[in-house]
Amino acid sequence: MTRSAFVVLALASLGLGACDDPPPKKNPFEGPKKDTVEPPKDAAPPKPAGPPELGIDDLGPKVGFSRVLLDKPEGRDKLREELTQNKQHYEGKEATLSVIRKAKLAWVTTMLSELGKIGATKVIVKTETRKDYPGELPFTPEVKAPTPEPCAVVGMILDDRSAAVWKISGGTAIKRAKGLAGPDLSTTGETIERFAKGCKGSNVFFVSAQEGVEWGLAYDLAASTRVLEDVKLETFVLLEKTPTAGRKVELSK
Repeated sequence: MTRSAFVVLALASLGLGACDDPPPKKNPFEGPKKDTVEPPKDAAPPKPAGPPELGIDDLGPKVGFSRVLLDKPEGRDKLREELTQNKQHYEGKEATLSVIRKAKLAWVTTMLSELGKIGATKVIVKTETRKDYPGELPFTPEVKAPTPEPCAVVGMILDDRSAAVWKISGGTAIKRAKGLAGPDLSTTGETIERFAKGCKGSNVFFVSAQEGVEWGLAYDLAASTRVLEDVKLETFVLLEKTPTAGRKVELSK
């Protein structure tokens, strides 16, 4: 081997040795390395498959998790928007609505009206009531109500907590005084029964209350008809406009 070849070989050996440096000593107290995992990106929550829960509490209506303040100028438009987004769940179907007793009557009439406009056929309203009365009733939105017989019965709670009953076509209203703990629904029931017996072609009961009367009292009035023995009222309509006792009631169509 020539001297020049020997020098080249020696240099190459040194280069290879430099590449084979021993690995750094491992810290015996260091745990195993973890692979870095990228956190998942935030995804939009999936939309519920069924209809949103509908309710009315002391602040106003709720559609799912969306709160609607009907006392604000844009409140009704907001409610209409929320319900329209869920129209497929209500069009041609029944809706279920839970309402606390102290809710404003106007909030309930607005909710029923807007549900009727998107096609709900009935609204099952759930409200706490007296132990003898049913805790839920099927209300037909006024826009979906059948054309009433002139003798159809209207019942209303007045601002002094008395009750009035008359025919939808107008006429003398029979008033029943307030009882010890609110409207006297026993004597009012007798009056409703008498009017209903004289209108055999109708099973509809129209209900309302004057401004300032809480929803629970209007509900009690409607629910009280379920315990009447001699008549059977099947369809309940909450009037959108507050009527005057004894005057003809014009329905919104």
